[in-house]
Amino acid sequence: MKTITSFAGAFAVIVAYALIATSGIAQEPSAPPTTQDADLRKSVVQISVKWEPRSPTTPWKRETPTNIGGSGVVIGPGRILTNAHVADQASEILIESSQTSLPIQVELLAIDRSRDLALLGTTDETFIKNHPPIAFLDGLPKEGARVIVMGYPVGGDALSTTSGVISRTEWADVGNGGEPGMRVQVDAAVNHGNSGGPAFVDGVIAGLAFSGLDSAEADNISYLIATEEIQRFLDEAKTGEIDGDSVWNVSYQTLENPALRAKLGVASDVTGVVVITQRGGPLEAWDIITKVNGQSVDNKGQITIAGDRKVALECAVGRFVPTETAKMIAVEIIRAGAPMTLDIPVLVRTKRVIGDYPDGNFPYAMYGPLVFSPLSDSLLREVRGWMMYAQSPITPYVRDDRPSEGMQFVSVASPLLSSPIARGYEVAPGQTVKSVNGKTFANFREFAKVLSDLKDEYVVFEFNESGIERIVFKRSEVDAATEKLMDSNGIRRRCSKDVADLLEKE
Repeated sequence: MKTITSFAGAFAVIVAYALIATSGIAQEPSAPPTTQDADLRKSVVQISVKWEPRSPTTPWKRETPTNIGGSGVVIGPGRILTNAHVADQASEILIESSQTSLPIQVELLAIDRSRDLALLGTTDETFIKNHPPIAFLDGLPKEGARVIVMGYPVGGDALSTTSGVISRTEWADVGNGGEPGMRVQVDAAVNHGNSGGPAFVDGVIAGLAFSGLDSAEADNISYLIATEEIQRFLDEAKTGEIDGDSVWNVSYQTLENPALRAKLGVASDVTGVVVITQRGGPLEAWDIITKVNGQSVDNKGQITIAGDRKVALECAVGRFVPTETAKMIAVEIIRAGAPMTLDIPVLVRTKRVIGDYPDGNFPYAMYGPLVFSPLSDSLLREVRGWMMYAQSPITPYVRDDRPSEGMQFVSVASPLLSSPIARGYEVAPGQTVKSVNGKTFANFREFAKVLSDLKDEYVVFEFNESGIERIVFKRSEVDAATEKLMDSNGIRRRCSKDVADLLEKE
């Protein structure tokens, strides 16, 4: 199994979303600098970050600050592009370059973990004057084209420049959580700290450095986020709604096996893939997908782009940007021997039942020694999803990208806080609440409303997973226990701001 390394210094080792970090790739001599290269160097900046993340199991506090570093490139007046894993959950972000006398504090304007991109901003007039923006390459770079990668890798304070060639483009892992996108492979040497640094082809930005293969497996194989991903991110940033690339709820198998083709009765000139399932339809099992958004699908599940480049067919979905006049993706299929065209709804991961909180501000609510939170991808990763093996109702929703329509699971966020009223009880982070005194709820806010309306002498929490004990408190003891626990655990508020109107007393 290939190991991908994100180049963001120590951050790549400790952040849960960053891909596994290993030893760096040795630098190789680059081609002699040109006048154009010197001009490009003016717009590449070093980024220093004070990283103070929140853990989903302790949502009321920030972790111990850590200093990390990365690179960035100026793409507009006072606008700097970098990786999400460089700027994510930062309490302070500073930039500097050979043109700055002192570090300049910048603001995080937009971030998208699913594409590993972040946009920073400053109004410093001197910085804007001395750091001209660089344009983007229109389309994908040609394979074999010379590429220059710039950034601030470990091993020195000066700007580093290496060169190589474009090796290939593919639809593969790009996001901090393994989300696919368009990436470009290069053989230019990069290292930790290069994250967010630009790669130039013919004087324009051809991509942003973000990861590479473990040097134990291959030498000088590194990856860029393609400019088309960057442009979609910037377009979404303008609207203030970061959705990520389009996705669909389709699983399929290839159409290569002769027996499978014979069973389905397809002619030799028919190519495509066979649907296994699609949650919510309209595709059905055994449908043969032959085209997606007008692009032909081969028997291995690939489409052809940019003339002759083969990429996964999900690229045809991910590249689709819904508009007011085109909100659905046309999919051509063969069903029981009959060709037909269906419209497939476009989905985004940000609106699904089990979502996430990319800013690290996990909603939470204390009730005595219990801390609750909406179930999130971050919490699932933290607890390794044990409850999926305990007949949990969350299982069908883990990879379901359909809109939540207001539905959330409420989970226990942390182990029981130490209190006399919790004696004899045990809970595991991730277990989900079924009811409170028999009352159910659709989402976290409704759950908070149930807690705020409690009038019974005893409060009974029941959970969804099999074999989980009930938790019973005497309601009159909960408030006093909560106050003591807040003091002893350094918890400033008993709940997050989004439910404070329901749970915090005047």
